[in-house]
Formats: sequence, structure tokens, C-alpha cells
Amino acid sequence: MLSFNRKIFTIFLLTLLAGITLSILTHLRGQAVIQAGEALTENSLPRFDAIAHLQRSVFAQKPILYEYYATLDRRGYATDFMTTQNESQRLMQELQALYQASPEMARIETAVNRIKQLGSQLDAVMSNKPVDWDRAREILAEVSAQEARISPEIEALVRINREQVSRYGMATRNNTLSMIQMVTGFTVASLVLTLFAAYFVRTHLRESADRKMLSIFPERSPNPMLRLAEDGTVIYANAASIELALQLGFEHVAEILPTDLSTWLEIMQLQNVQREQREYSVSNRILDCTAHRLPDLHVCHLYLADISERKDAERRLLRQAQVDEVTGLPNRHQFRVRLEQALQQHISGCAVALIRPDRIKLILESQGYATSDNLIGAMADRVMGAIQAVNIPGLSVELFRFEGATFGLLITQLSNTAALEPLLQHLLAATQEPLKVEEREFFFTLSIGIASSPEHGTDAETLFKNAEAAVNRIRSEGGNGARHYTQDLSLYAEQWLELEHGLRRAVDRNELVLHYQPQVNLLTQKTIGLEALIRWNHPERGLIHPTEFVPMAEASGLIIPIGVWVLRTACRQLRIWLDHGHDLVMAVNISARQFQQQGFVAQVEQILLETGLPPQNLELEITESVALHDIERTIATLHELRQIGILLSIDDFGTGFSSLSYLRRFPLNKIKIDQSFVHNLSDNLHDASIAHTIILLGHSLKLTVIAEGVETQAQIEVLRRMHCDEIQGYLFSHPVAASEICDLLAQGRSLANAG
Repeated sequence: MLSFNRKIFTIFLLTLLAGITLSILTHLRGQAVIQAGEALTENSLPRFDAIAHLQRSVFAQKPILYEYYATLDRRGYATDFMTTQNESQRLMQELQALYQASPEMARIETAVNRIKQLGSQLDAVMSNKPVDWDRAREILAEVSAQEARISPEIEALVRINREQVSRYGMATRNNTLSMIQMVTGFTVASLVLTLFAAYFVRTHLRESADRKMLSIFPERSPNPMLRLAEDGTVIYANAASIELALQLGFEHVAEILPTDLSTWLEIMQLQNVQREQREYSVSNRILDCTAHRLPDLHVCHLYLADISERKDAERRLLRQAQVDEVTGLPNRHQFRVRLEQALQQHISGCAVALIRPDRIKLILESQGYATSDNLIGAMADRVMGAIQAVNIPGLSVELFRFEGATFGLLITQLSNTAALEPLLQHLLAATQEPLKVEEREFFFTLSIGIASSPEHGTDAETLFKNAEAAVNRIRSEGGNGARHYTQDLSLYAEQWLELEHGLRRAVDRNELVLHYQPQVNLLTQKTIGLEALIRWNHPERGLIHPTEFVPMAEASGLIIPIGVWVLRTACRQLRIWLDHGHDLVMAVNISARQFQQQGFVAQVEQILLETGLPPQNLELEITESVALHDIERTIATLHELRQIGILLSIDDFGTGFSSLSYLRRFPLNKIKIDQSFVHNLSDNLHDASIAHTIILLGHSLKLTVIAEGVETQAQIEVLRRMHCDEIQGYLFSHPVAASEICDLLAQGRSLANAG
């Protein structure tokens, strides 16, 4: 009881000391308020007045000089100019005392002295006969310049003084609030201490021992934490642990712990392991558990986390890396893995088959992305149905989807190649009925190439290459059939050479043509540029898409003369449009071999000179793979092109592996978002996130961003919200001949009336 009374006395003594302290602090705060007020009235406010007078005095000199220039009244000039000069000097001395060692005042003084000198010079010029009016105007112009230099310095002095006034005001406000808070706090504290001192002291004494034990444990942590005895008995569980148990449908926290917890802790103790982590399942949820032994306290801390969502995300990512999103089939990577496993395990009767729908490119190019995906999915279902309809005892057949519309079959336990015939017949027969997609019917046939092990190869690369040769051969023969690999595929090579021979003469025969696709500014909705796209008007096969002959041209080296023809033709055509008043930029794709060719920059300059096209109206597009082929050489070439004035862009951005450190070194003007990210932009958060990231990246690097493959108004709206700069795609216009572009430009077509 005596101890308790002493504690009560101590509390009241502390209250008294707090009151004395409050008085002292209040006095000190009051003095601070007084000092701040004095500083305002004695320093800051006079400064404002002096600055304002100095500004009026200095700025009054210029009109005097101009009046002297206009009226030649030297007497009035001498009186007024000297008066303002003296007033300025007096005010500057006054401000120098208030702003000691101020760089702003030094600069103002320099400018004022210079104006004084200029006034004397003007007086000398105006006094001479004849008057040198040009010199007089030069002096007046310099006076204006000096006055312009003074303005920001005066504004700086005003800003400095305003900031000082603000500090004084804030200090006064803070000190006043502090006094109010101290008085209020002391009053409340005194009342509470007086009424409940005994209650608080007794409660503290009763609970101090428990609080001391729990003080080291984060009671309010949002993460489940538990303290266990060495045998696994729960000593303490925080609120987050209890909440987790209830979410999992348990009443007690111990029920969500690992079933072998005691054994686990015992093993950790025997092996002297301080910290260990494991994952386990409870009620269809996955928990992460970290055990941390504290031998000195004879306890163990457990840290729990529900990682079910993270594990689901990991599984989804793994599936995306292994499974084709459109068809749900395992992808090319999985095909290679499974094939190599089969070959390494010496599984008997291993064969590879590549399946490609005939003329599928023409079909897909005539459709939108959504229809194309649905069509590919329907093809996959049709092929899978044909495989499942075949019942060959012991035969194992797995279906994969590669890039584009190519499918792969991995066949094992094959007794002989003749056993494949029923399967091949079912696959070919499956195309007799059309595919119905979006209420439309699509007819297609299949080309199938087969390579078997060990006859056609004993490694994955060889088997795949030979199956590729077989499917290409059957397609060259019209498709709609199956072919096993044989050694006589040289005939297909001859056909390749024949097509290459025709391509070599295509330029001379004027068989190559350019189509142009408009590029539209999203803000103005007007056409601001065109992309030149090559086509081959073959005398027998008709219009051939570049995907069919450009790879051949690149492989044979023909891409270099073809590239020169494209560049020259596009520049010449744009020169014509410029002469008709259409201010446009022509975008031309540059191949890897053309870009890396010696003398490429000089060649471009020569073409610009020949066609008379301004360099700022030409934009050269290179892909990420071209840019990263030889980094230093690429950077040097790009800088040469930019010095000429040519615009540069990265095509199909996001599909390669561009390094941001290199991208910042490229002197680019524009990046183009690949159409694969624009395709599902309005309903695929992943693609939308990538596109938005590319736009933010481009803008952070001061680059224009253009999206290609825009086909729907929904995509336009999403790109607008993302602040994309430009678009091109079928929504506005397909790639068309130059004559149609002329009509489009003449009509003044805009994005508002497209579609």
C-alpha cells in the first residue's frame, strides 16, 4: 500500500513538473511569435516596399531614353534620367543592406550601371550631328535587354522575401498551435490523471508481466505468426493466424499447422537447424510455413502465408509457356521436349508429322484476327477428332500446334510406316466437310509431311527438317495429301530455283509493285504518312504476298536490289504527292541484309538526291532483330541517317528482345507496336498491359508510338485512352495501289469517316 501511495505521489509530482514545463515552453513559444512578428515588420515588409520602388525606378529609365530618342529633348532627358538613376542607386544601397552578399542584387547593380552607361552613350550619339540613328537603336535595344535581365532578378528577390515571410508566418502559426496544443494536452492529461491515476497504476501492475512477454511479438501484424513450445504446442497466435484458420473452416489455429509439426521441430533440433521452410496443403489451399527456432528462449516462431494464388499464377504461366493459347494444344517447345525424350529413351517406332492447311495464308489474311483464331481453333478440333477416330492398337499419337497454322504430330510405338495409312486417310478425309466459323463455311485441305526414326534421322533437328521438306514438297504439288520423306526431294529445290529465277527478272519486267497503307494521327484523325509494302505481280501466279518471296530474296541476296527499287519507287511516288500539296511521310521497311550492306547510307542519300525528296519526309523501319545484329555498327549507321535528317523507327516492337540500355542509344523517332499485341487489345489484359507499357516507354524516350493492325473501333478507343499517337490498319484502309491512295487523299478521308 505504501508503494502504491508513493506511485500516486509520483504521478502528481510529475503533473506539477509538467505544469511548470508547460509555462516555460509557453513563454518560449510566445517569445518566438514576437520575434517572428518583429522580423516581418522590420525586415520583410520594408523589403517589399524597397523592391517595388526599385523596380519602378529602374523601369522608368527606358521610357526616358525612348522619349529622348523620339524628341531630342536633351534637357528633359538629363533631368529625368539622372533623377531615376540617383533614385535607383539609393534604393539599391538600401536593398544591399537588407540582402547582404546577394547574387541577385549584384546582377541588378551590374545591369543598372550598364543602363546608366548606355544612357550616356545614347546622349553622346544624340548630341552628334548627324545623329547615328542605327547606333541609337542598338543602344535602346541593349537597354531593353538589360531591363529584361533585371526582371527575373527582381522577381527572385520578391520570391526570396515571400518565402521568408512564409517561413515567419508558418513559424508563428506553428508556435501558436503548439501553445494551444500544450495547454489543451496538459488540461486533458491532468484531468485524466486525477480521475484515473489509481486505476491505471493498478492495471499496469497487474498486466505488466504478461505485456513484457508479448512485447517482442508483433501483435497487430497482418501476417499469421505463432509462438510454439519446443514440442509444437501453441503458446500464442496473433489475430491474423486466427483469421486464417477461420477462413479455412477451422476453429483452432493448431488445426491449420502441418500434421507432422512435432516431428519436423524435433528433426530441426537434432540437426541444429535454426530456420527452415516448407509448403503444405490445408483445405485445398497451399500454405507456406517458415519455422524459426529460438533455442535460448526454448520456443519456436512460425510464420504462415497463404500462397495459393501465387501457385495458381505460376501454374498458369507454366501452362502459357507450354500450351498454345488459341487451341489449348501443347506448343512447339513441348513438341521438341517430348520428341527428344522419346529419342533418348529409345522408344520404338518414333515418327514426326507436320500438318499445314493449304492456302491458309490467303484465308487468314482475308479475315480479322478473331475469325482467324476461331478458324485455327476449329481446325485443331477437326484434326484432334480425326486422330481420336483412329483406333490402332499400341499406337500413340500426340497433337501439337506450332506457329501460324502448322500442327505437329508425335507418333510412337509405330510398327512400320504402313501402319500410319489409316491415320493419314482419316486426317485427309476430315477436310471434306467445311469448317463452320462465325456462321461462315471455310473449305480447306491438308498437306502432311512425315519423317520416321531411324530411317530419316536419329535426332530431333534432322527429323523435323526432313518432315518440313516433305510437307513443303506435298504443298508444292498442290497439297491435299501426305508424303513420307525421301531422298528425291531435290525436285522441290529445282522449283525453288525456278521461282528465284523469276524473282531475279521481276524488277526488269516491272512485275514488282508497291501498295501503300495510310498511317493516321489519332488526335487529328488525318492521314500523316504511308507505309510502302511490296507485292509481286507474277505473270502466272498473280499477286504474290511478300511472305512468300521475301525470305527467298533474303536467302539469295536479291533483297538488296529489290530493297533499292522499293526505296527509290516509294520516294519518287511521295515526291509526286508532295507536289500535289499532300505533306506526308513515307515509311519504308529495310531488311537486315540491306541495312548491313556497305555504303547503305550513301545509297539512301543518292536516292533522295535523285528523287528530290526531303529527308524529313522519309522514315526507315528496321526490326528489333536487325537492330541487335551488330549493336555498335547499328548505332553508327542510325546516327549517320539521322544526321541526314531521315526519320527512324523500330518495327514490330515487343516481339524481340530489345535491351533498354541499347534502345536509349538508338536515335529513333518512332516505335511501332506489333499487331500481335493490338489484336486482342480490347479484351486481353495481358496484351493491353504490354501495349500500354510500350507506349509509356516510347513517350518516356520522347518517341512517337504507332500501333499497327488496328481493325476495330474498340481497339481505337483503348489506344486513345493509352495516349497512343498514331495507328494503321484495316479499320482505316487496306494496303492499296497508288491510284487508290490518290483518291483517298483527294477525298480528305479521316478516321472519323472510316470503317
